[in-house]
Amino acid sequence: MNKIEKAKPDDLSVKFSGSAKKGHKVELTHANVFCQIFGTSDEMQANALLSQCLKVLKADEASDEHPHNDERAFVLSIIRDLAPKDAVERMLAVQMAATHVATIRSARWLSNTQNVPQVQAHYTGFNKLTRTFAAQVEALRKHRNGGEQRVTVQHVNVSDGGQAIVGNVTRGGGRG
Repeated sequence: MNKIEKAKPDDLSVKFSGSAKKGHKVELTHANVFCQIFGTSDEMQANALLSQCLKVLKADEASDEHPHNDERAFVLSIIRDLAPKDAVERMLAVQMAATHVATIRSARWLSNTQNVPQVQAHYTGFNKLTRTFAAQVEALRKHRNGGEQRVTVQHVNVSDGGQAIVGNVTRGGGRG
């Protein structure tokens, strides 16, 4: 079993400060870090994707005033770990990170509800977000596999007189 070392806070090579109101200050430990995170050589695109990541966060999720709730570095670390390889994957990774943050936000609201109408409203939102995230994961999988589904059979029993076919089986047109 591989041992996973704890990541250091500066492993992302990005440090955030400020807020949406006062302006975000971003310190980088090396150039092109956003290009590396978003998997692109286009700095303009990487900066636009960063801006989109910050736009979806609530004020208390992207501010020095609420460091325990700051999601800025988390969102970028998720995108980095998804390792997008093209424009579709970059956009989907931003959406997935945003959906995840919104899902957790919704779960927090659901856990703090005081009456049945609130529970129903927050449960509905939470349920839609979790389904959306699952659909995004599936979309990413399909995009990366080119839409192919692979099935691996690891064990097959063939009884006496039976036959087994090993390989790809396709159904041809009818004989005529």
